[in-house]
Amino acid sequence: MSNVTQYGRTLYIEGLATGDSAKPLVRVRLSKKASESTAYDEAWLQRLIMNYPSLLPVDQIEPAFANLVPICIELQTPSGFVDNLFVTPDGNLALVECKLWRNPEARREVIGQIIDYAKDLSTWTYQKLQEAISRTTLPGGSNEGKPGSLYETVSARDEIDEAFFIDAVSRNLRRGRFLLLIVGDGIREGVESMTAFLQQYAGLHFTLAIVELALFEGPSGGYIAQPRVLAKTTNIDRGIVTVDDEGRITIRPAAPAGLDPVTTGTRMTITKELYLERLEREFAGISQRLNRFTEKLSTYDVWPEFGTESMILRWRPDGTKSWNFGTITSSSGHAGDLWMDFLGRQAQSAGLLDSFKQCLTNLAGLVPNAYVKETPKEPSWYVAKDGKVIKLDALLADEARADGWVHAIAEFQAAVAKSLQGE
Repeated sequence: MSNVTQYGRTLYIEGLATGDSAKPLVRVRLSKKASESTAYDEAWLQRLIMNYPSLLPVDQIEPAFANLVPICIELQTPSGFVDNLFVTPDGNLALVECKLWRNPEARREVIGQIIDYAKDLSTWTYQKLQEAISRTTLPGGSNEGKPGSLYETVSARDEIDEAFFIDAVSRNLRRGRFLLLIVGDGIREGVESMTAFLQQYAGLHFTLAIVELALFEGPSGGYIAQPRVLAKTTNIDRGIVTVDDEGRITIRPAAPAGLDPVTTGTRMTITKELYLERLEREFAGISQRLNRFTEKLSTYDVWPEFGTESMILRWRPDGTKSWNFGTITSSSGHAGDLWMDFLGRQAQSAGLLDSFKQCLTNLAGLVPNAYVKETPKEPSWYVAKDGKVIKLDALLADEARADGWVHAIAEFQAAVAKSLQGE
């Protein structure tokens, strides 16, 4: 197998003055087991990740998991032991497997292994998960005692509602919705060729990512870490939403007859799925309408960017300059609010404030009794109805309004293009 990686030599540069030296850093190499020749093994990496969860680049994989709280190591399941378990204050679960990489067969084995863990957990209740956690040890070993209550561990860092947290964890267990991370220190080229192998699991609700964590001994002690996302999967879905008798929301694929659902539909990350679920609780059926709307916007190179509690309609006309055509929130009490103040500030900086106001006027004209709310600062103007900021549900009530929204955006894009031509 090739030993070539995508890294060049990693150097520590003392300074930019003439005569300053650049020292190559020594790469930390993990072994299967610690020995006299090396203290770095998979267990060491496991403890490192537990102590410093920010080493995991989850913000590049699933923004909904950006605030990981370490729970335990060596969580026993019927299929084996999960190396690291994390949870977020929103009840999202992340499973991590720390492995060395030897050959393509080993890669497939560890991927199948962590998916088996996910399948096991998807049959558990919150109580069963808590019982399994109570049988594990803390990262430092048995001398430090046993992990406590899952809720208490998380609430010690963030103030969260216990009933909401338990419901969220239970729902994610029931749906098998997890972030699965395989972390190693020596992943070689060729790992991307496993796409076909991974696609057989595309119908499940997990996101799986392979992360290479390159570690170097620091020039004055300590370590320098360089995480890199090698590959990741996403759930593929057209966002058909159903609600069962117990109130569980399911978003499932809807590929046309005769087409492979793996190659059709829009990419559905867990972050997007959580965002849509929040909207669905307020506006039943909004997911389908929003997906149709964003598909139309893609014709104009406007793409949705999903975060934990908001979606941004993003346009990058030249690949660098980024325009925000609206931020739509999903947080409790503000679900579906459309804010365009950021676009207003961008328009003012570009000398396009009049075009921004016209865009707001066009949007207000789509909804009966809607109007442009004028504030003391012009870039902060917004579309309102009944004294409150306009809701997504009102703008996507029918295809005519959705098309009008698209046209309002296209008109502003034309103004941007015209201004660029005049420069």
